[in-house]
Amino acid sequence: MESFALSERWNGWSRLDVMVEAARAAIAAGPFDPLVCEVVLEWDDDTTTLDNLAELDALLRLDEGPLSLDIYIAHVVEAEASLTLVYNGRWLQINGAGSDWQRARQAYDAAQVELAMEYGITTFKLPTPPRDTVAESRKRLGKPPQD
Repeated sequence: MESFALSERWNGWSRLDVMVEAARAAIAAGPFDPLVCEVVLEWDDDTTTLDNLAELDALLRLDEGPLSLDIYIAHVVEAEASLTLVYNGRWLQINGAGSDWQRARQAYDAAQVELAMEYGITTFKLPTPPRDTVAESRKRLGKPPQD
């Protein structure tokens, strides 16, 4: 496979702190080390650009949230693996891409799990339980089930 690219939109989004946690999970899972980070916040009358998530935490604690928030994180070789979280006031868009399939996919999946937990969604399928052969044998032989 030449490169990885996935995208997903979450409508009605409002939890900017969860976006930061999703970015941190992606950084750890990628792993994105050394890290390239760019955060852009748009306010009513200004735009703020940051180069790390620590400063973002302090800004998000302010009474009035930003109109939009873009978080871009990547490995230092940005074409290998990157993740973008884009919030526009109504929805959140998550985009993952890269030529290093494993690193890019791990980062995307880690961020997606953090976002899904906010909505109480599980993103995996539970295994099917094994057949109960004892019960089937009892039915076939006409024996009553035992408690």
